[in-house]
Amino acid sequence: MKKAFTLAEVLMTLVIIGVIASMTIPTLKKTSDEKAYVAGALKAYSELSSATKSIKRTEGPISMWTSYSSSNAAADIISKYKTIMPSVGVPSNSYKIQTLNNEDSSLGSGTFSSSDTTITAADGAIYNLAFVNDCNAANATSKVCFRFVVDVNGTKDPNMIGVDVYAFDVMKNGDVNPAEGKCPPDSSKDNTDGDNAADDSDDAQKFQEADGWGCTARLIKEKNISW
Repeated sequence: MKKAFTLAEVLMTLVIIGVIASMTIPTLKKTSDEKAYVAGALKAYSELSSATKSIKRTEGPISMWTSYSSSNAAADIISKYKTIMPSVGVPSNSYKIQTLNNEDSSLGSGTFSSSDTTITAADGAIYNLAFVNDCNAANATSKVCFRFVVDVNGTKDPNMIGVDVYAFDVMKNGDVNPAEGKCPPDSSKDNTDGDNAADDSDDAQKFQEADGWGCTARLIKEKNISW
């Protein structure tokens, strides 16, 4: 007489398999997603570096690309990048960017919805020209001419700085550098004095630290999300 599993034994086996799957699948998915975010950030870094070099060959030094004190500076710069990195459009809906502390970042919800400052690449990554400095001014204290913020998987979640959102600074000498700073960021933005951060350089710096843009430099160096 052949032996067979009883119904109870089969059900128990299925329960055990289900428990193991519920414990391992989320971890495997998280690992897979993080690898994709890292690859996206590295690709964005390479794309921006390559595009900047290419534009520099035709437009000359970055200091000559636009009038950095002009209100049209951002549009002038993004139009040059669009000749190298054609845009397939911009998101139709605005969305918020969170910090690793699950707080709203200092970026506006409409950051990626302006065609004048945004490039959506064919692979879905969104490049936004977040700010432009007048790096040619006689009293300029920074060699950063402008910063790109990149959401490497577009509008898809988690839309979080240090996970799928990173920042890259284009320097006056033409280098593209990953943004530096604290990673992970400060625990809360409540370390400001409550005034408008745009009117207070100290507060603005604290907001930058709280946002955690330094995770960009850390990711490029470690090629891993370890925070």
